[in-house]
Formats: sequence, structure tokens, C-alpha cells
Amino acid sequence: MALSTAIAEEAPPPHFPTPDDVRVTRSGDTFRIEIDMTTAVPPASAWRVLTDFDGMASFIPNVERSRVVDRNGNRLRVEQQGRAWFGPFSMSFGSTRDIELMPIQEIRARQISGTAKGMSSTMKLMPAGSGTRLEYRAELVPDGSILPAMVGAAAIRHETAEQFSAILREMLRRDGRSG
Repeated sequence: MALSTAIAEEAPPPHFPTPDDVRVTRSGDTFRIEIDMTTAVPPASAWRVLTDFDGMASFIPNVERSRVVDRNGNRLRVEQQGRAWFGPFSMSFGSTRDIELMPIQEIRARQISGTAKGMSSTMKLMPAGSGTRLEYRAELVPDGSILPAMVGAAAIRHETAEQFSAILREMLRRDGRSG
């Protein structure tokens, strides 16, 4: 058996998040979202994808437009627009967020305007063997429209899993790995 075949057989296949991997709790109008993931790519590779705000519309399915509108060192202002699907229904969303980057360790985001009443998040990156452990935490206060109230936590779990699956696939693609 060739060495490359033995290594390929030992490496587990990539795990892409499912809705069951996303923890969502609700307190009043606020949803708290948590997901922990591991990817086979090193932290620097994961960082490049997570901070590619100008390119996100090309690899995250529900993001239609994403762009950095201001940059000052490790502080960015990012505008994004997209459409979330809930079965046969869809809802457009948009946000302008202030992003603070702590290179290859943490990304903090706070919505300053958008379709949600409020959103803040933190993504932490930690080395995990030859890969990266990612810990995402967010708080979301929906805009109060009927659709988010109808779909609630289940839709948030689905959308979060779909977005992070796309991000992890892009990490593997850019790093030259299959996924």
C-alpha cells in the first residue's frame, strides 16, 4: 500500500455542520447561536476565508452581495445583502457591520444597521493538531416580522449550518483539499 493511500485512509472525512450541530436558545426576543467546528486546514487558511468579505457572495449560498466599505487597520465596515429561505418562503436581509479583526485568533462583528434589530458575533480560531477549531457565538434580535417569528430556532439552525458548511467547503477548496 502506498504511503499516500494509507494517510488518506486514516484521515477522517470532513464533517460539515448540520442543523443538529447548531445550538440556539431564546431569551425574550434574543436568539443566542453557538456552533463549534473543526476543519483540516491550518488557522491561516481558515482566516483567509473567514475574512474574505469581498468574496463571500461567491461561496455562501444566501449571500448575494458582500463588500468592505471602509477599512482602518484591523477595523472594517462591511455591507452584506442576501436572501434566506424557509421552505417555500424567503426573506431578504441586509446589514452593515463593524468588524474588529484580531489576526488569526478572533473576529468580532456588531451590526450597526440592517434588517435585524440587532446582531453581534464572535468567531474564535484555535490550532487543533494540523487543523483549526472554530467557535462561533452570536446574538440575534430579529426585526419582529411575522416570518422569523413563525420559523424561529429551527430556521436559524438550518441557515447557520448551511452558511458554515459552505465556508468550510471553501476553506478545503482553497487549501487544495477535497470536501
